[in-house]
Amino acid sequence: MNLTKANEIISLIANVGVIGSILFLGLEMRQNTEMIKSQTRDAITEKQMMWYSSLVENEDLAVIWNNSSAKPTILQRGTPEYYRWNFYILENFRMWENEYYQYQVGLFDSDEFEARTITWRRQIATAGVLSVYERIE
Repeated sequence: MNLTKANEIISLIANVGVIGSILFLGLEMRQNTEMIKSQTRDAITEKQMMWYSSLVENEDLAVIWNNSSAKPTILQRGTPEYYRWNFYILENFRMWENEYYQYQVGLFDSDEFEARTITWRRQIATAGVLSVYERIE
């Protein structure tokens, strides 16, 4: 076997190895993207559960929610309850903003995001939540 023939065989093997490596890298990237989507969805779900749990675990906040949802003007500006309510709702808006961002970058599927917007609309329609939203500057 001459040197040229051996060199051609080695080049062919190296090229096949490079192509195989590129294919493997593509597969790894796809799996990594799916894992990131899964982790993002899990983190968003955990934030939602923590937000809802705060009402379950904090009776004072649950009373504020109940009162201000029924009649938003019941909370007097300058009272601790007024600010707790406002910051609680603002926290929810920030969570929604994050979910929208995650959707925009492709980490939420359209169907899944649509389900979230239904929840948003229902909550924003609550008089007390709407009143906080209208005060945002």
